[in-house]
Amino acid sequence: MIDINIVKLKKYAENCSVLYVEDDELIRDQTASFLGRFFKDIVLGEDGSIGISKYKERKFDIVITDINMPNMNGIDMIREIKEINYEQIVLVTSAHNDSDYLIQLINLDVMRFILKPFNNKQFLYIIYKIAEELSVNSEKELLEAKLRQLSVRYQTIVDEINIGIVVIKDYAIDMANRAFLDIGGFDSYETLKLEMPDIGVLFEESSQCLNAATNEELISQLQELKDENRKVRMVRNAKTIEYQVNLSEIVEEENSYIITFNDITAIHNSLYNDRNTHLPNRKFILEKIEIIKQNVSKLDVILLSINNFRSIDKYYGRGESKEIEQSFANSIKIVRDTQMPKAFVGYFGVNKFIITSDSGNIKTLISMLQEIQISSLTLLKKYEHSKMEFHLSTNVILKEIDTNDSMKNIEVILDDAFEIV
Repeated sequence: MIDINIVKLKKYAENCSVLYVEDDELIRDQTASFLGRFFKDIVLGEDGSIGISKYKERKFDIVITDINMPNMNGIDMIREIKEINYEQIVLVTSAHNDSDYLIQLINLDVMRFILKPFNNKQFLYIIYKIAEELSVNSEKELLEAKLRQLSVRYQTIVDEINIGIVVIKDYAIDMANRAFLDIGGFDSYETLKLEMPDIGVLFEESSQCLNAATNEELISQLQELKDENRKVRMVRNAKTIEYQVNLSEIVEEENSYIITFNDITAIHNSLYNDRNTHLPNRKFILEKIEIIKQNVSKLDVILLSINNFRSIDKYYGRGESKEIEQSFANSIKIVRDTQMPKAFVGYFGVNKFIITSDSGNIKTLISMLQEIQISSLTLLKKYEHSKMEFHLSTNVILKEIDTNDSMKNIEVILDDAFEIV
């Protein structure tokens, strides 16, 4: 039994356009009148040549055509139409049930065919199903367009948030805001997905922070850890940045999570950086060495100090000696940035500076660091009126650390090395 809802058909068909091509005038007029009960936009053609001419003038939702026509038959017209729009919906009406025609139509991806003279109910049912399909597709396209607009709108809003945001779905990156792209140094979301499928590669290894090789591992760790332990460190332009990481599950979507990265570097710096030199302090240095020593058997460490520094501290006070340390730290960082940007510089204590790296030839730094003793002579120009003479110079020692030693022993070895100077 053919089930047709006329109300729905009229609703489906009211915005559909039809090109009807038929060379028999009587059939053309009768069928056009029948179609006109449902479709408001119908254009007629007397043969394939006229039909293709009208098709090139505008778009049609449905093309209905006979096969045997003068000037250009229906199959040749359909072939040209498919070259213009392969997805065009075509309904073929014909008085001939020729297998050769059917094969040609199938090759043209035409699957709607009705024999003449056709039953009005059967014809109407085919038209109904076509109009229903067009309506569903149109609603789907409208919905997708609205979703795209909403997606763009929400992306714009999310991009205004300064906290880095990443959406992980099935352990793959599904969305990231501008703040997170900036964190990773990516120019676009596409670049992010291409170059960094697992965001854990951004994290610097640390015993105090999260270390995850894959997105799945990262999510698993975040689910297990308490909030205060959900931290990661990243290095950008030789600076360590620390982030508080939070995980939220998207309840409406299976295996989907929102991960946020909130910059807490200021808090980190207050705990791990020396306030005067703005360099990582002893605790941070030891953590760094502990990480590096896991990958090497021997570790070269450069120890730097200022000769005659104690005299400055003794006669002019800690305030003036801090100023000298600050200037000295800046000079060290300049050399590091120009010679080995990835090298780690830290402040081990009063007049104790350390440089180390897990890559590159650290010895190439030494000659440049030794030149700092020339510039350091200018640090006390403000005391030229003093009768005391202080000859400041840089002391540079290359110390080889056995990474099999415990961190406690390594700390003692470094302190002893500075005391010998």
